[in-house]
Amino acid sequence: MAKRQNIAIIGGGLTGLVIGYRLGQKGKRVVIFEKNKELGGLAGGFKFGNTYIDKTYHHVFKSDMDFIGLVKELGLENKLHWHQGSMAIYYQNKFFPFIGAMDLLRFRPLGLIDRIRMGLVSLYLQKTNNWKRLVKIPAWKWMKKWGGGNAYKVVWAPLLRGKFHHYYKQVSMAWLWARIHTRGNSKGTNGREMLGYLDGGFQVLVDELAKRIKKNGGKIILNRKVEEKNLRNKFEKIISTAPSKKVKYLGAVVVIFSSQQRLSKYYWHNINQKGSPFLVFVQHTNLVDKKFYGDREIYYLGTYTPHGHRFFKMRKDKVKKIFLTYLKKIVKDFDKTKVDKVFVYRLKNAQHVVNTEYRVPKYEEKGGLIRVNFSQIFPEDRGMNYAVREAEKIARMISA
Repeated sequence: MAKRQNIAIIGGGLTGLVIGYRLGQKGKRVVIFEKNKELGGLAGGFKFGNTYIDKTYHHVFKSDMDFIGLVKELGLENKLHWHQGSMAIYYQNKFFPFIGAMDLLRFRPLGLIDRIRMGLVSLYLQKTNNWKRLVKIPAWKWMKKWGGGNAYKVVWAPLLRGKFHHYYKQVSMAWLWARIHTRGNSKGTNGREMLGYLDGGFQVLVDELAKRIKKNGGKIILNRKVEEKNLRNKFEKIISTAPSKKVKYLGAVVVIFSSQQRLSKYYWHNINQKGSPFLVFVQHTNLVDKKFYGDREIYYLGTYTPHGHRFFKMRKDKVKKIFLTYLKKIVKDFDKTKVDKVFVYRLKNAQHVVNTEYRVPKYEEKGGLIRVNFSQIFPEDRGMNYAVREAEKIARMISA
């Protein structure tokens, strides 16, 4: 009879890897089962030349202390660099800079009173910590009431619809508070937003964690989908990082391409135009130097959709064509002939729907199963820092 293993971890995303690393440090024997051929989950990347590109667009904030602490501990601090963020909003067939207070005051789609009102509301949400009273209030109602109908129509409604599709009127204001609050508290000494990125992509962190897990005697099994019930007689503890069954999720559809062209001077672009197939247009190499990518510009076009959406059903080349055709519509100088490589990723459980009746799933379930995933992060949105934070919490729980 084979020797009984201590702990099984289902899922080799960032949360599962950090748990495995911490438990290995404490002398636990862990086995990580990952259903895909590679580790990382939403934090994973793919090989591009001599580096990696993230499958979904990522950055971290100055306030992400759990993530920053782990990076330092793993000796990767010299790879974490801080860059000044920049943003624009596409509305009425034009890009408007949306970086600081002066850009808001010059934002012509809104009248002067609406701009001032929007600035005051954003400032309030950045400064207040009293988010619990916002849980039961729909984000669209709160923003329409306090930010004004015009600002809601131009800025907030497109964001909510793009992020949550037909669920957008159910979303809690506490979620939107967390988004604004986090970004507002990630500023440098010059008052501008500072965003962190690892040289080589976040796959660097994934690889280092995997190496440490194996060094501590842990085992990682790739391309193996397992059922929780089939592990009960083989392991003393089972930790699942799989999605919660009682929570609604949206999928992410992301088109990534490299090009010889520089299409914008901004890093992040919210596409607030009705009819756009994607919510965001990210020029990654306006945050990170293109020298890492063979002097090619790297772009992301991304959106969130229900699992039954046509973007999940059609061929990837069709998704690519739809996205790049619309990009040409909004960026007139875009030349498809200068595109080098295109990648399409579809991730089914990328965003949980945080409605006004949201119940955070319990960590412990019957039979000794421990479940941990980003649906338990509340009111914050999913992110690298929260994946690390939740993993640390579970590791302490088991080691106590």
